[in-house]
Amino acid sequence: MKPAEAKAHFPTEASLCELFTRDIQAVEGWTCYPETAGFDILAVHASGRQIGVEAKLQLNAKVADQILPSDFDARYGREGPDHRVVIVACITDASEGIARMLNMLGVTVWTPRHDGRAPYFNVASELHYEAIADREDGKWREVALGHVLFDWNPVQRCALPDMVPNVPAGVPAPIRWTPWKAGALRVLALLKLHGRITAKQIAAQGISPSTWTQQWLARAPDAGFWLPTDKTPFRLIDQHPAEYAAALAEMSSGEAA
Repeated sequence: MKPAEAKAHFPTEASLCELFTRDIQAVEGWTCYPETAGFDILAVHASGRQIGVEAKLQLNAKVADQILPSDFDARYGREGPDHRVVIVACITDASEGIARMLNMLGVTVWTPRHDGRAPYFNVASELHYEAIADREDGKWREVALGHVLFDWNPVQRCALPDMVPNVPAGVPAPIRWTPWKAGALRVLALLKLHGRITAKQIAAQGISPSTWTQQWLARAPDAGFWLPTDKTPFRLIDQHPAEYAAALAEMSSGEAA
């Protein structure tokens, strides 16, 4: 696809992410988590395999910096995806060298194809199916593995939220979904249910209670309890209403059990 044609089809990175999400999720077993684990898209297969995806309208050095792991990530056993991919509207003569460099570094660059009617990502042809042993039950099954994707073999894969974030991918100043936000929404759900909370209950959601008790909450008359204030980050509810509803249901059902 030529630059002018690519610009007409993809005015924003979000439109590029939307097409990629549609096409990879059309392949059985794949689910896309937008703005997750520091990527524009974290594509996850039912087998557990993950592809971290960064989108750019034009291939440049900035996206190379974004898609590559941070220094010493491997040394400290930090989490990461099995594969890293950059999706770009088109590759030009000026960016061909960057694409080649990324491929040599273990990052695959995908561009949409065009059949004369509408662009699409030919994801199915980029992934093949290879029989591997299921570690849990020992049975053989077909699991999608990328034959063109370098395996970064992370010590641990990226943590996934309980549900797919209801946010767009590839937008400027994105509202990213993080494990901390998941825990924070559970804390806000507990405050909604009880009107107060303990530091132990905050820590039980997988986040540190320090900032909450030092900045966002006020001491309750009853020893050990904390109350919400006008500084409590209730704005997270407006950013992630669906995820908050799920957290509220989870906290309610847990108490009922």
